[in-house]
Amino acid sequence: PVESPQLSDEGTTQPAPPVYSIAVLPFRNRSAMAEDAFFVDGIHDDILMQLAKLSSLEKVISRTSVERYRDTSKPIPQIGQELGVATVLEGSIQRAGGRVRINVQLIDAATDAHLWAEIYDRELTAENLFAVQSEITRIIADALQAELSTDEQLRINARPTDNLQAYDAYMRGRQLMATMDSANLKLATEEFSKATSFDPLFALAWVGVADSNM
Repeated sequence: PVESPQLSDEGTTQPAPPVYSIAVLPFRNRSAMAEDAFFVDGIHDDILMQLAKLSSLEKVISRTSVERYRDTSKPIPQIGQELGVATVLEGSIQRAGGRVRINVQLIDAATDAHLWAEIYDRELTAENLFAVQSEITRIIADALQAELSTDEQLRINARPTDNLQAYDAYMRGRQLMATMDSANLKLATEEFSKATSFDPLFALAWVGVADSNM
């Protein structure tokens, strides 16, 4: 695709964002329970990190930078211009009983047109959660015409754990750790340790134990 210049709010010409660039906005929590926010943010973080590891993507906006758009009413073209990206991913997650629904849509930031959208309604298992995240990452790469290496494909398809309780505890630990508050860091260590008790082979949980203690 050909990149064309854009006009800023002041009317000055700005260079077009890189074609292979994306911002993943914070996902909305559609669950009945507010405490499910850690689960929603955990899925968002996992997809964001998967995309950030793809060498063919020129620009993936960090979690810190997209956080200010949580529950925003700004239009996608404005967000895209402010962040300097060509595409934006937004979504919502609802967890109820033994099921999870993940709604995602990939949007062309310049035109506000949908490039792709999907609703995943699955039984709530670790296997299904990782499968959905992998599929979303692959589809985004395809939509942006980004090539995946063999190692990247293997990494995208990897399942860190098959234990949902371990994954839940790990995500709680990660969200607590992100606050960098001393009390929360202690709680994060407890959650990571809980994850390792559910699945002693869950390597990322052991990394969390080490990081939060450090």
